[in-house]
Parts: sequence; structure tokens; C-alpha cells
Amino acid sequence: MTVKEITDLITKLSTGLLFPSESEYPLEPFTWKSTTLNRKTILPQAGKPAKTPIEEIALEEFFAPIVTDEEWFEDEDREIAQRFRDLQTAIATLENAQVFPLGKVEIDVFIVGEIGQDLVGLKIKVIET
Repeated sequence: MTVKEITDLITKLSTGLLFPSESEYPLEPFTWKSTTLNRKTILPQAGKPAKTPIEEIALEEFFAPIVTDEEWFEDEDREIAQRFRDLQTAIATLENAQVFPLGKVEIDVFIVGEIGQDLVGLKIKVIET
């Protein structure tokens, strides 16, 4: 897949989805030019100061709570979980796909992977108090 193809796919799959947290925010696709993906390169790419708290979470671990169907789910809930599963699958096709939550309470989460010399992914704001 090319950068444009994966970016278009991620954009299509994420359109209209809201990430559940204490407040719901849309998912924002992005593409960055970079040669490496790690904690040190994420902060400047995200426009965050070097002292910003940063974590690293496996893609599967991050998505697990929102892709698992529950017995109490209505049809709409199952559809949303499936859309998140499709999105996770698309992101997993990227090399070195990882999740980087930046900050505390109002957290900017970057779900990102590599394709050639580019980083492609999604930015999500989550609220955790």
C-alpha cells in the first residue's frame, strides 16, 4: 500500500467514529515525514515539550476495550466495535504500529506506524480523571 492509500483507508474507516472516554472526541488522521518512530521523535512531531509525560502501549492492548463485543451490546454497539476492529486491522498493516499517549488527564493519543519514510496514524483526545 502507498502512503496515500493507507491514509485514505484510515480516514474512511475513522470518519464519524468517536473514541469513548470520559468525553468523546473524533479521530484525526495524520501523516508525518520522519525516518524513525520512537518516544523521542513523537514529542516534537506532536508539537509537545520534551517534558511531556509519554507512554507506549501495544496496539492490541489499546484497542481491546473498544473492539470486544459485550453481551449487552445493541446492534449499533456491535457495528461500532466492528468499525474499530476494521480500523485496528488497517493500522496493524503499518510497520512498527504503536500507541503513544501524551500527557495526563487531557491526553493526546497518537496511534502511529511507519510506511517508508512516513509516519501515518490517528490522533485522539481522551479524558481520564
